[in-house]
Amino acid sequence: MLKTSLSVLLLTSLAGCATSSYTYAPPKEHTITKQIIINEDFDAVWDRLVRNLASDFFVINNIEKNSRIINVSFSSTTPSSYVDCGITTRKFSNARGDNTYAYNPADSSKYTLTNDQGALFNAIRTSKLDGRSNIYLAPSGTGTLLTVNTKYVVDVNVKYFDVNNLPGGNDNFTFDFSTKEKYEKDGISCTAIGNLEQKIIDYSR
Repeated sequence: MLKTSLSVLLLTSLAGCATSSYTYAPPKEHTITKQIIINEDFDAVWDRLVRNLASDFFVINNIEKNSRIINVSFSSTTPSSYVDCGITTRKFSNARGDNTYAYNPADSSKYTLTNDQGALFNAIRTSKLDGRSNIYLAPSGTGTLLTVNTKYVVDVNVKYFDVNNLPGGNDNFTFDFSTKEKYEKDGISCTAIGNLEQKIIDYSR
């Protein structure tokens, strides 16, 4: 009992002199290729693209050769492989020292912070990316036109725990945007980085 009491007193003392702060840097500009002309016959490009999409992590939701449309969906637990939401840098200080946490807001992360009353909390941030791509293929002269546009949805859940590891609440965020239009809300910006679009283009060649 005495050890437990001393431990609680120590944690309370450390939390009492704790401070935290954060800064945010928006994403950089990314050059995204979303339309190309392939110097090959439409049927050959279509067949190759469908075969390669089916062999990767894509789920083909709809495919209409007559309409020239392929719709695929995908998901990832490492959103920053495909999107850039800038960098959040958090600083936390207490009697034990200083800690700095830097992360892409689209990704999972862990950090320690204090609330407005100075209480200390550990945060566990879990994120997931879900997306859908519309791919348009059509004959263009002697070649084939390919256009791709992707809708990205990043869902983030943050769980907070106090110094005794008891639940202290949670937050949920969603960043919803596309290849054509970036996300800008509540001081956060998100944009595609072009890796997903380039992957689809490469599969057509």
